[in-house]
Amino acid sequence: MAGFDFGQIGGIIGDYMDSDEIDIYRVIKIELPDGSISVSDPNVPLYTGIKCHLDPNETPNPDPVTAGTMPIIVSLKINCAISVDLQNADLVKARKLDTGGAVLAEYEGTIGVPIVIQSRQEAIMVARQAV
Repeated sequence: MAGFDFGQIGGIIGDYMDSDEIDIYRVIKIELPDGSISVSDPNVPLYTGIKCHLDPNETPNPDPVTAGTMPIIVSLKINCAISVDLQNADLVKARKLDTGGAVLAEYEGTIGVPIVIQSRQEAIMVARQAV
C-alpha cells in the first residue's frame, strides 16, 4: 500500500504549523555597476521573517575545561515550505514565537544540508548556548 502524498495539502499544513520565523544570512557574489564582482555583506540577511516551524531539542553538555559550567547544545529542526531558499552552511537566526507573536526563544547557527520530505523541507541547525 502506498503512503499518503502530503504534497497535496502541504500549503495548508504550513498555514497552521508555521508560527515561528527565521532570517537567512548568506554571502553571495554581486556584480557591481562597473562590471566588477564583490560579495554581499554577511551581516545583512538575504531573507527575513520566513515563516516556519521550529522544533528545538536541548541537551546539557558538561564543559570539561571550565569546571561547573554546563553549556546547552541545541539541535533545532527547521521545517518550512519547499519554496524557501535554504542552502547548506547558511547562517540562520531563528525565533520561537508564542501565539501572540512574542519571542519566546532565539537561536543562531549554521544549518546542514536541507532535505525535502514530500511537500516540506527540513534542515538541522546546532547552536551552543551558555548557561
